[in-house]
Amino acid sequence: MILASAGRSSTSAQSGYEVKTFAPEPNDVRCVGRVQATCERHCVRWSPTNGALATAGVSGGVHLYKPDESLTLLGTIPEEELDIGEVYGIDFSPGSRYLATGGSAAQEEVAVWDLRRRKKHRVLTGHDSAVNTVKYGEFGRVLGSGSASGVVLVHDVESGAQTGRLTPPTLSGVTSIDFSKYSPQHLVSACMDGTVRLWDIEAGQLQSTLTVRGSECYQVEFSPTVPGLLGYVKSDGRVVLQDITSPTPSGALTFKGCQATSMCWHYSGFALAVGTSDGRISWLDTRKISGGADVATCQIYDIKAHDGGVEALSWQHPIPQSFQVEKTPSRGDNIPDSPMTPIAAKSRLLHEPAPAPAPVVDAVSRDLATTRIDQTSSVSTKELETIIENATEKLGDALRAQVRDLHLELLRQHQSTVDETAQMFAEMRQLQLEMAQEIAQLRNELGR
Repeated sequence: MILASAGRSSTSAQSGYEVKTFAPEPNDVRCVGRVQATCERHCVRWSPTNGALATAGVSGGVHLYKPDESLTLLGTIPEEELDIGEVYGIDFSPGSRYLATGGSAAQEEVAVWDLRRRKKHRVLTGHDSAVNTVKYGEFGRVLGSGSASGVVLVHDVESGAQTGRLTPPTLSGVTSIDFSKYSPQHLVSACMDGTVRLWDIEAGQLQSTLTVRGSECYQVEFSPTVPGLLGYVKSDGRVVLQDITSPTPSGALTFKGCQATSMCWHYSGFALAVGTSDGRISWLDTRKISGGADVATCQIYDIKAHDGGVEALSWQHPIPQSFQVEKTPSRGDNIPDSPMTPIAAKSRLLHEPAPAPAPVVDAVSRDLATTRIDQTSSVSTKELETIIENATEKLGDALRAQVRDLHLELLRQHQSTVDETAQMFAEMRQLQLEMAQEIAQLRNELGR
């Protein structure tokens, strides 16, 4: 899986910003693509089909790149020389047909672009200040957006109607939002005052505040594999994992002497990429992040990616053998694909075997593969036994870690069930007491 990042460049005196792609290898991380940006890039996002990499920033709209070594430009949004203002957030619809942008353009803070027709599809209104983040939710049925005024709006994608307005008790600029794929009614938001809030968009209410005010929270994301688990990064260098049902974090670590500016979950849920203000990107093992975890202990890889701060990160998506693309709007006829459309055929990655879903097997297979054994090489029985023992030991450690994580999750679910049962019995006892009081009152009245 390839990771894309945007940050400041030390090799370009003219622009000073660049977009890079990285591919982890058994013992290192290799830069597989690079392109100089004409201005500062605030956001970077892979399309769900991995056919295009989108970036946006101070000016020039959205740039779409092909995932090759030179990151060939596929096109820009919009194609015309129009000033759409500064773009702070972008997100693709699940089928890659549409691209949502959020920024500073007056009266058009949230716009949805049709990549096949190469034109603006819809403008979503309601914000009174710049939009810092946009995100598709409920499997593409709604679009959430958070603004500098602290308000989060939810729009229906089909009709464009506003279905929710989430206003926190204390207003502070929203820096990031995300939807849970396991409980689609849940939306989490991060703010400049350091708070992380959990919302129920169906009820339109604040469900809980997960953190109190403090250092600025730059980004928050739900885990792709563990229901209710989310991660967020803060300006004091902290990387935090927390369950939405718990008032305290389940794990945290701190980067010393720098800020944690961006983050992105790997699709497996076992790794978290974190970008820092000094230009480094760290791949962290989420299973090792605990209350007082040391950064070096949790690091899988650590590289110097940019000369300045890492502005944004985006990991490629696991591609199924087939996926559903949105239907063409009824008002239009069949339109041929264009270079602007990031479809599957344009990505060389889709022609490669899909990554295996079990990271433990991947690790052992990689270790065995790095030991080059063929028919022409002479390997003693003792050396072969050592190789097998090492691979078996690593497999055992990984399996034990997974069993431990599963055990902890079962304990958490058991405790949750116990709490719910206790609450149910407490409510039943309260009802019994109320019924007993009513019966006593009726007896007194009848006795009179």
